[in-house]
Amino acid sequence: MILFVHGMGHSDDRNYWQAWSEPLRQALAGQGIELNEDQFAGVYYYDLVPGPREEALRDKTIQLKIDSLRETAAKETSLQRFSFAKGIETAKKFANIVVDSFGDIFTYLCLDQTHWAVNNRLYESIDACVPPVVLVGYSLGAIVSYCALKQNETAAKKVSHLIMVGSPLYWFKQGVLDRVDLDTRPAVGRMTNVAGVLDIALPQMVPKIQKELDEHIEFTINPFDPVKGHKEYFYKDEALTVIAGAIKKGWV
Repeated sequence: MILFVHGMGHSDDRNYWQAWSEPLRQALAGQGIELNEDQFAGVYYYDLVPGPREEALRDKTIQLKIDSLRETAAKETSLQRFSFAKGIETAKKFANIVVDSFGDIFTYLCLDQTHWAVNNRLYESIDACVPPVVLVGYSLGAIVSYCALKQNETAAKKVSHLIMVGSPLYWFKQGVLDRVDLDTRPAVGRMTNVAGVLDIALPQMVPKIQKELDEHIEFTINPFDPVKGHKEYFYKDEALTVIAGAIKKGWV
């Protein structure tokens, strides 16, 4: 069973994962793994996570973390991790894009009620699957998967393979450390990090933070636009081939 975990944002589409599963199913078939449609599912938790601006109006801790994230993003641009970095205005624009794209994660990392509600939704979804489960956490869903499985060894042992796709762990290292340690990985069978470059999430930095990966796969997903690059994992043939290949290596 392949179970997707989406990133943050706001959507009413509980079946978001169907747009990802069909092209991935075809990519897997091309690598010799034939799956039925009912062997895919997705965790939906948009309804549990308030937006950062809404919550920040009432929580000073979250506001401080969002401001810190903006400063870090501006610093990364000035260090020219991204080839388009040119001048202060570009740095500010990039910082705002990072906050807009990923700021919701602070409500998951900082608010106990939200944190455990999202985790429990993931546990329920894993329990509803016939094991073994391949868990594909995309974007901030990779952080949710990591934290939730670190906090529940029973659930983690039902996951044969955790694949983190486009993970922004680099941006949120401290927030994750406030919840779980990064010294050891969750008690999953296999753990893979899939990193497209350019991707605004900087997933290529994950191995510097979590050193117990079984595999780190890095490839060019978009040579020009890191925002688009972050959104293309389930829509570009090369990316789908990479994800399918990662699944195949850990297939039980």
